[in-house]
Amino acid sequence: MVLHAPITSTPITKIKRRNLLAISLTRVLHGFGLDIFNVVYQPFLLELTNSLLITGIIVSIGSVMQFLPMPLIGKISDKYHRKILITASMPITIIGITFFIISNPSAIYYAIIGIMIYFLGFTLNNLNSQFAIAENTDKSKGFIYGIMFFAFFGGRLTGSSFLIIASWIETRMYFLIFICILAIEGLIFGFLLSNKNQMASRNSLTFYNNSEKKENLWLKVIKTKTLRSILIFFTLDIFVYGLSLTIYNAGLRDYYQLTKGDLALLSISFNLTNMIFQIPAGRITDKLGNKTTLILSQIFGLGFFLMNIIAFSLWSTAIYLWLIPILIIGMASLALSVCTFVPAEQVILTNLGENRKAESYGIISFARGIGYIPTGYIGGFLVENLNYVAPFIFSTIGVFVEILFLLRFFHHHPQT
Repeated sequence: MVLHAPITSTPITKIKRRNLLAISLTRVLHGFGLDIFNVVYQPFLLELTNSLLITGIIVSIGSVMQFLPMPLIGKISDKYHRKILITASMPITIIGITFFIISNPSAIYYAIIGIMIYFLGFTLNNLNSQFAIAENTDKSKGFIYGIMFFAFFGGRLTGSSFLIIASWIETRMYFLIFICILAIEGLIFGFLLSNKNQMASRNSLTFYNNSEKKENLWLKVIKTKTLRSILIFFTLDIFVYGLSLTIYNAGLRDYYQLTKGDLALLSISFNLTNMIFQIPAGRITDKLGNKTTLILSQIFGLGFFLMNIIAFSLWSTAIYLWLIPILIIGMASLALSVCTFVPAEQVILTNLGENRKAESYGIISFARGIGYIPTGYIGGFLVENLNYVAPFIFSTIGVFVEILFLLRFFHHHPQT
């Protein structure tokens, strides 16, 4: 069997740098457009449905598309070039947003179709981008992921600021702006991203025999102690946080009557904190290890839920002045949870085995999607049948369960 001629280390280094530059540039652009979308799309759905319960269900249905196709997308990602798949994700995402734009109260099904297609494109892009970063990083992966998410949240911060300045724009115009940004991203990926480094990595792998090729990864994940603990933790985590976050912006709009400008201000707190601490968080992941960093992330997450419970308590006693400051502190705490969680998460999930890494990543993500499915319904049900703060109370209890699981069952995953 004749292999491709080896590529010398110097060209590979140049290719890696160019690929990381292309990804970081698109992270800034994508962060800008995504923040605009994230701030307005739940309130937009609430206006269509006039129900937090239905809004939560639609959000969950769409978001599940981040996870359910993951095993297939991972398998395709292991087989085909990242560049092709990342570039292809752009028109898919644009089609999804287009369906979302044309939806109305009498045609809500367009919003459902649109949000599902949108998240399918998002998933295709996200998985392949994470592996493209990993393949172009020789060491200190946590630090490199920190840089990438620094760029991403820098873009989101700009998007939040734009929402405050241009709060007068009709909601559908924000979606059109995002479409233009996605088109620019597609051009950047098409012209700047290279497949050569991925081909070199594949040629350097030891070829595994037929029995390894036929290995059932689903059974391997379930039977392997380390992989099983990873699957359980990440599935539990998305369920706990999803209870509150699937209806969060819509709930703020419905219960506190916050404006788009208010929501953008909270988003600025989230994105600014993420941008400032993302690179240090990557360093912390490299230094402390994944398990310790994940525990630290849960402590910060606890702060987010507690701040929302405090805000609700003050609002219920007619103390309105402190609402926004407390919610801002809560969003900053959530940001600290995210920026410590993400580098550890990506280091773990992009290193699940020597072969078929993306497919293994997809299987774990599929299980997480199963855990996410009921969160929108449960969150909306708790709000409409108990009170607005109920999901945050249940999430607070869930965080303590997560910390206990990490301490007792989560097996430290080595850094690479």
